[in-house]
Amino acid sequence: MNKTRHSLSWLLKCLSIPATLLALAAPPASAQQLTITTGSVGGQYFQLGAALGEYISAEIPEVSTTVIPGGGWANIDRLESGDADIAVVENVLSTLAIQGDSPTGKPYDFRMLAAVRGPSIVQAAIPKSRGITSFEQIAEEKRPLRIATFERAQIVTPIAIDVLAEYGITEEKLNSWGGQLIFTSTSEGYRMINDGVADMWITGGSFFPHPANIELGTREPFIVLPVSKEVADKVAAKYGASVGEVPAGIYKDSNGENEAYYSPMIILGFAVRTTLEDDLVYKIKDALWKHRDEFRALHDQHKLYTPEFAKTNIGKAPLHPGAERWYAEHPKE
Repeated sequence: MNKTRHSLSWLLKCLSIPATLLALAAPPASAQQLTITTGSVGGQYFQLGAALGEYISAEIPEVSTTVIPGGGWANIDRLESGDADIAVVENVLSTLAIQGDSPTGKPYDFRMLAAVRGPSIVQAAIPKSRGITSFEQIAEEKRPLRIATFERAQIVTPIAIDVLAEYGITEEKLNSWGGQLIFTSTSEGYRMINDGVADMWITGGSFFPHPANIELGTREPFIVLPVSKEVADKVAAKYGASVGEVPAGIYKDSNGENEAYYSPMIILGFAVRTTLEDDLVYKIKDALWKHRDEFRALHDQHKLYTPEFAKTNIGKAPLHPGAERWYAEHPKE
């Protein structure tokens, strides 16, 4: 019996040694893992999130990041559920979500880090061969136009629909005139124009000059229809967006024409989970700022990225306390 006990004791000691060594040799787990939800893989939103992830890794080595595809309301849902910590969002989406004007009908709880890219604007491009020069003309003449726009689920689609409606061009009226409102992708919409099965593309918010319009200009002259300040102000107020003046001739080098007009300004930014630690959010904002030159070089519309721009173009969702502290300490950089 004693011999058996001795053997068992010796065996347990031997077995305990590798376990101890294994615990000592195991690499320490990352202090924190952050998930960044963006847009489609390879798209601009995904690239934006990937850039932030790189800056975080460079400046906060104890934090690792994972970038996942997403977009629109899915990004807000992930922040709310805790499935994501950082999300790429538009200022319009920020406003709608915080106010509860959402697909679920409930307000969402999240905070903002920074506005980083913009502006994207309303653009209604139509070949000059269609003989249209204004929204008013479409309504007055009851033109049976086939107007293409983004899919219904896109956050900027309601803006395009509301701009049309302010001029008396509703989907119902357009149908009664023999026209049609077509919900599709950018590439498909412009293909339909080129094939003669659509007449116009309208977006509630896209950056400019947009490659699709530049491509359209290689095929035929086109015009971008002007939006009045009255209409822009009314639509922008609904979505918590500011209004800016679009300069004349944004496509003058691409066979396109436009007079100066007004548009709601759609600004892209980063939102964060409400419960993310203040100090961590401060460090994330600081990492983005430390890499500002690199960030601005990623896209022409990043050139406006300054502390003032970043904190004032976020829509109606509040800043995270960690971001607020950063802005208070960096007011004029």
